[in-house]
Amino acid sequence: MKKVAFVIPYFGKFNNYFELFLQSCRFNETIDFLIFTDDKTKYDYPENVKVKYMTFSELKEKIQSKFDFKIGLEKPYKLCDFRPAYGYIFEDYLKGYDFWGYCDTDIIFGDIRKFYSEEVLNKYDKIGIFGHASIIKNSRELRNIFACAGSRYQDVFENPSNATIHGSAFDEEYDGSINSILVKHGYKIYENDICANIYMKSSNFRLTKYRKETNSYVTERNKKAIFVFDNGKLYRYNLDSKTKQDYLYIHMQSRSMRVRANNKNLFKIIPNSFDDVNISNLDKEKFKHFNLHYFRLRSHNLIVKIRRAIAHE
Repeated sequence: MKKVAFVIPYFGKFNNYFELFLQSCRFNETIDFLIFTDDKTKYDYPENVKVKYMTFSELKEKIQSKFDFKIGLEKPYKLCDFRPAYGYIFEDYLKGYDFWGYCDTDIIFGDIRKFYSEEVLNKYDKIGIFGHASIIKNSRELRNIFACAGSRYQDVFENPSNATIHGSAFDEEYDGSINSILVKHGYKIYENDICANIYMKSSNFRLTKYRKETNSYVTERNKKAIFVFDNGKLYRYNLDSKTKQDYLYIHMQSRSMRVRANNKNLFKIIPNSFDDVNISNLDKEKFKHFNLHYFRLRSHNLIVKIRRAIAHE
C-alpha cells in the first residue's frame, strides 16, 4: 500500500470543529497528517496525526532558507501560495512517503482510500486540482517542478499578497497554477469531482463545481439533502430522491458552524451545524437550520469595500 502524507501548516487558533476534522483523520489510519502549528490546545490527536509545534516566525525562517530571494510571507493565509512547494520545503519530513499533499482543516474527510485507490495512485501523478485537498507523487522532479522554467513561482512567493488577490491561484485550478505546469510537462492529474465543495455565497449547502474548459464554477440549485459522517464514511443523502452519494470530503469554505453533535463518530452536517442523526430514519431528519450566513457575508463584503474606498480617498 502506497504511503500518503498531508502537510498542514496552520497558525492561530484552530476552528471550533477541529476535533471533528481530527476524528475524520482518525478513521483514515493509513494516511498520515503532518501538522505544523503554534496552537498548543490539548486536542485528542490520533496516532496518524503528527504535530510539530513552532512559531510562525520559525516556519517563515525555514521557508526562507529554501530560497535565494526574499519571500513575501507576512501572514499565515499567504501559506496557500506555497502549497505547491511543500514537497520541497518539507522534504525532510516526507522521506518514505509515496505521495505528499496539502489540505485545509475546514473539511471533514470520508473514506480517503476509497477514492485514493492503489489503481488511481499507480496511474496518476497528482490527485485533485484544488488547494483544499490534493496529493502529488513524491519524486525529486515533482517536489521541485513548481520552480521549472516558465513558472511564475518567484513572483508569487515574493509578493506578500495572496496570489488570488493580484492574479490567479498558484495552488489550484488551471490559470498558471501547479496544475498547468504538470499538464505542460506531460504529467497525469486525476480530475474527477470527488469532493463536496460548499458554495460560499449561499445560506444553504449548494455544491459548486469547477469547469476546466471555462476556468469557472457552476453552482447547483438548492437541494433537500443532508451530509452524514458515519464512522469514517461521508455521503450526501437526498431526501427527495432517497439516494446517497459518497464524497472524499466536504469543504465548508471557512463557514461558521455550530457543533451540536454529541457523537463524534456519527453526525449530520447541515447549514450551519454538526448535529446528531438517526440514520435509521433519514427521511425525517431536519435538513437545515435558519441562519444568516448570506447576509453576514454581504455585510462583511460591503464593510471591506467601504474601508478600501476610504483608504484611497
